[in-house]
Amino acid sequence: MRIRAICSSLALGCLCAAAGAPALSGEKGHYTGLAVLNSTKFTELKSPEGHPGKSVMCGELEGLMFNDDKKPFLDKAHYIVQYVIDGNNWSSCNKTFTMKDGDKVFARCESRNTSSGDGTLILVGGTGKYAGIRGSGTFKFRPASGAVNWDVLEIDYEIP
Repeated sequence: MRIRAICSSLALGCLCAAAGAPALSGEKGHYTGLAVLNSTKFTELKSPEGHPGKSVMCGELEGLMFNDDKKPFLDKAHYIVQYVIDGNNWSSCNKTFTMKDGDKVFARCESRNTSSGDGTLILVGGTGKYAGIRGSGTFKFRPASGAVNWDVLEIDYEIP
């Protein structure tokens, strides 16, 4: 009788733990979040005189991502953006989100109007529990001061 009570308690405990754990495999969701990013690297290459492109810039931003709904997906993730911007108002970037446990989500992004700071992103994969993640969304990048920036993301995602 005592063994049955212990087994029942363990089973109930496992069920409660599973109910409180975030669903990942097969999870679909809509993410909204805000990041604070610091400019850590920047290089500008001036185009030869007369070239309409004026210059090409590249750099890296690093910061922290927050989930607006306080859900686990991308909340407090270490966030790195590596970007290239040309003088013709076009940019592309790689975004890497690293969770506390080391699992990562990777995205690529593009903007056709760099003066607005708005663009699109595509989730292209991940590691660990995020392996095979896919999705797409938008970003709104805004300078807050000389070296600090905001990035607002909205992403629809699916984890296989």
